[in-house]
Amino acid sequence: MGMDSLSSAVLTGIITALASWLPLNPEGSLFSPLVNQTEFLVPAYLGITFAVLFRYRERFSEMLIKAMKGIYDPELKFIVFAAVFTVTVGYPLERFSCAVSDFSSLIINAGIGVFLILMALLWPKLAILKRIDEKLPEQPSILDALSGGILQGLSVLGTLARTGFVTAGLVVPGHSVKKSLEWGFMVAPAYFVFKLAMIRTWKPDGPAWVPFTAFLLAFVVSLLTMRVLETLAERNDRKFLAIFGLIPILALILEVIA
Repeated sequence: MGMDSLSSAVLTGIITALASWLPLNPEGSLFSPLVNQTEFLVPAYLGITFAVLFRYRERFSEMLIKAMKGIYDPELKFIVFAAVFTVTVGYPLERFSCAVSDFSSLIINAGIGVFLILMALLWPKLAILKRIDEKLPEQPSILDALSGGILQGLSVLGTLARTGFVTAGLVVPGHSVKKSLEWGFMVAPAYFVFKLAMIRTWKPDGPAWVPFTAFLLAFVVSLLTMRVLETLAERNDRKFLAIFGLIPILALILEVIA
């Protein structure tokens, strides 16, 4: 276990965090030469999960305190129901080994990117579920939990981009991009815990501090990335959405020309 393993841990932690919060997938062929999926992907996913819990710790705590008093916050309901839909959709797909090839995943991710760009250009005309969502008594609504959870569950098919799917599902009802990102981030632990549960064997070699490096870097990079994305989205919804949608399109182009 030398410098090569440390370098692999560093790269895996950073790239996994960045790709997980952008409309990409760190397990795809685009990143496979850089990401060590056997040893360091598990601690990287753990770091990402803990980053979400840490970033929104005050909101999570407030929701849980209210729940103990019998007051169920709409965001808590959203997180719970979206998590249930994630497992309900994702488990059968994983159980029966349903999968989409890496290249097909890139094409689908690029398709989601095109949709996000169209949303940016035609905002808010493409918010086709807005009228239905507005009639529901709470925001985020059960419709948001349904769309976010199902799309998150479908993301286990191959190397589809979870963040791209969930963001698209939450902007369709007309929510601001910042809110869509926040809610997508808050429900992400359900996806990552599910992914970790499906990894049946993990046998790291060498000293514990090497995989911990992947964990720590994924944690720190996730915190920074979530903050930057939310800040940029808050400044300009449409411009951010267009650039966000362009990312998976560029990833497909890079894969084709490589």
